[in-house]
Amino acid sequence: MINQQQKLGAIYLRLSRDDGGDSESNSITNQREMLLRYASDKGIIVINEYVDDGVSGLTFERSGFKQMIADIEIGKIGTIIVKDLSRLGRNNALVAYYTEIFFVEKRVRFVAINDGIDTDVGENEIMGFRSVINEFYARDISKKIKSVKKLQAQKGQRLGGRPPYGYLRDPDDKNHLIIDEKIAPHVTEMFSMIANGKSLGDVRRYLIANNLPTPATYKRSDRRYENDAPESYNWCKSTVSCILLNRSYLGHTLAQKHGTVSFKSKKRIIRPESEWVEAKNTHEAITDEQTFEKVQKIVRVNKRNNSAKVENVFKGLLKCGTCGAGMCIHVNNRPPHYLCNTYRRQFTSSTIKCTTHHIRYSVLYEFVLNKIKRLAGVAKAHEDDLTELLKTIRENHSVSDTKKERRELERLESRIKELDAIIKNLLEQNSLGVISNERFVPLVTGYDAEQKELTARLGELKSKQLTDKNNNERAAEFFGLIAKYTDIEELTLSLLHELIDRIVIHEKDKKKNEQEIDVHFRFIGLPPDIS
Repeated sequence: MINQQQKLGAIYLRLSRDDGGDSESNSITNQREMLLRYASDKGIIVINEYVDDGVSGLTFERSGFKQMIADIEIGKIGTIIVKDLSRLGRNNALVAYYTEIFFVEKRVRFVAINDGIDTDVGENEIMGFRSVINEFYARDISKKIKSVKKLQAQKGQRLGGRPPYGYLRDPDDKNHLIIDEKIAPHVTEMFSMIANGKSLGDVRRYLIANNLPTPATYKRSDRRYENDAPESYNWCKSTVSCILLNRSYLGHTLAQKHGTVSFKSKKRIIRPESEWVEAKNTHEAITDEQTFEKVQKIVRVNKRNNSAKVENVFKGLLKCGTCGAGMCIHVNNRPPHYLCNTYRRQFTSSTIKCTTHHIRYSVLYEFVLNKIKRLAGVAKAHEDDLTELLKTIRENHSVSDTKKERRELERLESRIKELDAIIKNLLEQNSLGVISNERFVPLVTGYDAEQKELTARLGELKSKQLTDKNNNERAAEFFGLIAKYTDIEELTLSLLHELIDRIVIHEKDKKKNEQEIDVHFRFIGLPPDIS
């Protein structure tokens, strides 16, 4: 029986892209006609309608829905009618809350016509399973959208956002960037200054002196920044750093750096680097690869000044051989020397302990200088046969490990495709009634979790393969570069970051009076003793 309060009803209409190819039958107009006809047949007086057009069912932050809930709170509505349960939403947890708790407590009748759900008649056991299926459908749509965006990113198409400083959007192709002739030369100069030993502060002062607007100011479409307030030219080091770390200036498009917590949430997160997509040579470069890589090493270094009377050329390169922490320079009325950062801090923190790993600046300077000269001599002697030299350098690399990784990658790709087919088949069988909802939900949940885990591992392996391949290609370039330094007599910060990845300082063996120092060169790692 319908009481007087339930006769005062409302219809709720929703349509969004997660409704797929059925948008014509799901259109707002068609929904309205169906719901009004049903209300008229059942003797329900529709006093209001609530519409959310173009809003995903995964979120319940919808203006029409929120207004409907507010009207229910004040007792204005006794019955809610929707076309089907998916119109209410596709987030299973929230759909369950509203249908099983909120509407029940407010004594509101809920009707989903096409699903045969009417809370005024029976227990409606099917409602929970319908909600789960609706959520899985939304998950599938979300997955397909992400696949399309990833494909666009792999093709080098820009997926949104303003162009990097120094570039403009091509008026003939919105997915392509062109050089901004007014700003690009200054960006090139920024990279050149850092590569030649200048600091972020020096670059900042250069930009201010040249009266250049900050990226936030320059993004305005009219480009009329000449009359902007003084703060429009007030560059900070962090802005300079962000520009210098941006791979777009190599002519590449980097995408998929950010994502969401899940398909249900719009909260933005930074994805692991292994999931980023980089499309090479999609637009004209502003700086070259060698300069860019050199700048990366320098910019990422802590720029604190030290009280030593020497240039700290090893800044950002030194690592403790025991705990892996960085090492800092000290003077303290003694010759300049380095100490482990963990050791230095352990007097104020009792959580992590380490030893000094003490080494004099002059000793380290002489050791690294000689190491570079020896390796440069080897490279010079093998100039006509770098392939053989590379083979010697790589001889410690396990071929069996490479084959093992390749086999694992093939196995992962095969299983992921297999899981796609399994999940699709389960959805079809459930839709046809071959598999019950009780059996369907745990099966699909388990297969989906397995697929996510395998996809993550596949990404890690592909990222490692790409890194190894790039390093092998760059190693030959490295030997051509270092061969020029056979007669080097002085070390500089810029030079060391160009040649060296890191220097590991081990604790001194006091009995033997020996201290091991590992110099890891870029692209070749720790070279063996070769001649």
